[in-house]
Amino acid sequence: MRFTTETSTGEAEFIGDGEWRVVIDGQAHRVFAAGPADAPWIWYDGVVYRPEVYDRRTTSSTARRDTTGSLSAPMPATVRAIEVAAGDRVSRGDTLVVLEAMKMELPIKAPADGTVVSIGCRVGELVQPGVPLVELR
Repeated sequence: MRFTTETSTGEAEFIGDGEWRVVIDGQAHRVFAAGPADAPWIWYDGVVYRPEVYDRRTTSSTARRDTTGSLSAPMPATVRAIEVAAGDRVSRGDTLVVLEAMKMELPIKAPADGTVVSIGCRVGELVQPGVPLVELR
């Protein structure tokens, strides 16, 4: 499947179990996707993305932006570690929570600098997509 971003064109090949091989500008990447096709959760290099999906056949956009400041699991997963506490200052890219899903560790990283307002999970807990794990401000 071919796709276009704001800056590149690429190809994606479904491997199985939510895993994709994505080639952008000649570089291959392994990414994971969960959720419905019109509002997927994409996990790549420790960061979860919520892309804007545009269907050329219908010329509609299904952008979903999280404006609450909370971070949630991209798929059902088990919490393996919580690396922060309420009140901690974090920098963009810091690991906040480590999840395990499909026999893989999924670090949830801070999308921006901020302060941890609350933690909504416990080590060992099974969490579902959309349920806030960490609230940042």
